[in-house]
Amino acid sequence: MKKILLLLAFFLINLTFAQKADLTSAIIAFKKDKVVDAKKWIDVANDKLLDGKTFKPKDLAKFYHNKGLIYIKTFQDSIKVWSSDATLIIDFKLLDIATDAFISDVNLNSSFLKKSLYQLNICARLYGTYAYKDYEKEDYLLAADKFIKALLINQNEAISMVDSTNMYNAVLSFNNGDDYLNSIKWSNELIQINPQDKRYHLQLIDTYNEMGDLENQLIAIKDARKLLPTSKEIIFKEVNYYLTIGDNYLLKESLDNAIKSDSTNPILFFALGSTYAQLEDIDNAQQAYLSAIALDQNYFDAYNNLASLYLNQTIPLIEKKNNLDYNQEREFNRLSKKINTLYLKTIPYLEKGLIIQPTNSSIITALKEIYYKVDNINKMKSMKELMGLSDEEKPGFVMILFGIER
Repeated sequence: MKKILLLLAFFLINLTFAQKADLTSAIIAFKKDKVVDAKKWIDVANDKLLDGKTFKPKDLAKFYHNKGLIYIKTFQDSIKVWSSDATLIIDFKLLDIATDAFISDVNLNSSFLKKSLYQLNICARLYGTYAYKDYEKEDYLLAADKFIKALLINQNEAISMVDSTNMYNAVLSFNNGDDYLNSIKWSNELIQINPQDKRYHLQLIDTYNEMGDLENQLIAIKDARKLLPTSKEIIFKEVNYYLTIGDNYLLKESLDNAIKSDSTNPILFFALGSTYAQLEDIDNAQQAYLSAIALDQNYFDAYNNLASLYLNQTIPLIEKKNNLDYNQEREFNRLSKKINTLYLKTIPYLEKGLIIQPTNSSIITALKEIYYKVDNINKMKSMKELMGLSDEEKPGFVMILFGIER
């Protein structure tokens, strides 16, 4: 019986020794930069593990760490080959295997821990780099897969990094790849991480919109409004939602309630003005924009939209005027006078917008055209002169033009 036990022990020692010899051969080959040989020997040791053979804990950690090193080097070498022959396909399974090996070592909390964590950081960066490349090529789902792999590395307990960047990139990739369920899943994760970041709410709302899921879209909007009640973009999402479903009552009710809860918020009045403008309720739109301006004298968008409100009214009048017969002089003069009145109403708000944003080329161009149409030739020439100035020179010129003290 003793002889049998001794033989069994001898057999097991030999198996362990043989397996350790495979690992040693792999390490020696790798140190000599013989990566192909190193991979061959590490795979032999790996196959024996799969067959039920074992390593001592210390040797097991050494195995996983070196397996990771060999596979990540094999992956990096394959990239070099690919860079010279783009018809080849990069084998990301090599990087997957390297990542899993380093994670296995990290989970053992061995003496290689710091080295394996360093290598995992490299793995995450590689996934991220090629995720961006896939995204640029519009291979969105491949990009999403790599962003998630980078994210999961950083979420490992030993690293515990809140990787909202890769998560958000994955959301965008899933969405562009029409994988809306994963886009929603990770959007909700992002909102849990940082409920004050409006980008995450907007993306979730847009995803439900693309899916045509009106019920969940409204839930996402309401949740976002509770968390970010003053966000102009989210308010507009709510506005557009009610416009889409054609419920003008709920639309105005939503904004009225928002204004009641925050009557000093110019953004809410601006949103109300935009709503009335889309409903072609000109008088109420004008009043709402003016209320926004009264609360914020430098609210560029309110001045700009108010000017647009008047300019948009000229469009049908100009069309009517252009379609008149030559003998309809009285109607021609009537329409011309009405158009001119609207231009004159527009000018003060465009001028205020230019004072706020003196380098805004759209405002400068609009003022030049309108000054010309109302026969204000001097200011029309001033706008032409302003166009020729650098952005650094424009603010000073505008202040002098409108008599504003520095």
